[in-house]
Amino acid sequence: MTNKAVNDILRKLRENPYTLGDVFEFIFQGIATSKDDVYFLYNCTEVDDDYIEGLSKSLNKRVKIEKGLVKPLLKGEDVHRYEMLNSGKFIIFPYKVVAHKAVLYTTSELAKMYPLGFEYLCQCEHELRGREKGRLKNDMFWYRYIYPKNLTLFDNVKIVAPEISLGGNYTFDANGHYYSTTTVYGYIKRNNFKESYYTYMAILNSQLCWWFLVNTGTVLANGYYRYKPAYLKPLPVPMIPKEIDAKLTCLVKEILQEEDKTIRTEIEKTINSVIYELYKMGDNEIEMISSC
Repeated sequence: MTNKAVNDILRKLRENPYTLGDVFEFIFQGIATSKDDVYFLYNCTEVDDDYIEGLSKSLNKRVKIEKGLVKPLLKGEDVHRYEMLNSGKFIIFPYKVVAHKAVLYTTSELAKMYPLGFEYLCQCEHELRGREKGRLKNDMFWYRYIYPKNLTLFDNVKIVAPEISLGGNYTFDANGHYYSTTTVYGYIKRNNFKESYYTYMAILNSQLCWWFLVNTGTVLANGYYRYKPAYLKPLPVPMIPKEIDAKLTCLVKEILQEEDKTIRTEIEKTINSVIYELYKMGDNEIEMISSC
C-alpha cells in the first residue's frame, strides 16, 4: 500500500466527529502490586461459601483465604477476542471502597475480619517490606500496594483487552466482576454515548481498528502491537445510527455465545462488513484495509 493510499484513508477517517478518547471516560491499566507472587493466587477453587483456596507462588503451596479479601483476577493470557471471561486466579485486595475511594484496611481490621488472609500476608511480610529496594521496610502499612491506581474502577461494566496483542483481543466484563494485572486495560464509556458496549467492542476488534493501529502505532516483535491508550484514543468514531448499533449489538452477542470456529469466522466477517458500512469505506479502501 502506498503512503498516499494510507494517508487518504487516514484523512477520511479523521473527518468523523469523535474519537475513542471522546467515547471512553476511562481507559485504565490493571493493578501494580510490585510483588505478584504474593498477591496473586492461582488454580483457585471455592471452599464452601466463605473461602477460596489457591496456589501461592511466594510460599510454593496452596493457601486458604477468606473470599472477602480477594477479587477475581485477569491476566493478559485470560482475555481473548469475543470470548467469555474465565479465570482460576484471584488477587488479594487489602482495601475497602468507601465513598468511591479505596481505603486500606488496618492491621486490626484484617486480623479481625480476615484472619486467614492476614496470617498469609504476615508469612510474606519480609518479602512485602522488601519491595522496590526496601521501600516499605519501616512502613506500618507494609501490605499495601505501592501504586494504588484505579482501584475503584474495576467493579464497573467494562470492555477488557490485553495491552500487547496481534489483532484486537477485546471482550466484555458484563458484570464488572474482574480485576486485572497491569497487562490488561479496562474501558469504561462516558454516559453521554448511548450506544452499547457491544458496538464499541466490535469497532475495537475490527480489521479497521487493527489497520489504524498498524499505520499509526509502534510495532513490537513478531508483528504484535501495544494497545495503549495513547495509540487508541485518536481512533476516529462516527455518529452511529440506532439500526447499526442494534445490528452490531446482536452480532457481538451472537459471537460471544458461539463455539463453532467456522460460524464465528462468518459472524466476524459480517461484523467487519457492518463496520466498513458505518465508516463509509469504498471497495478499494476495504480491499486495502483487509489486506493488512
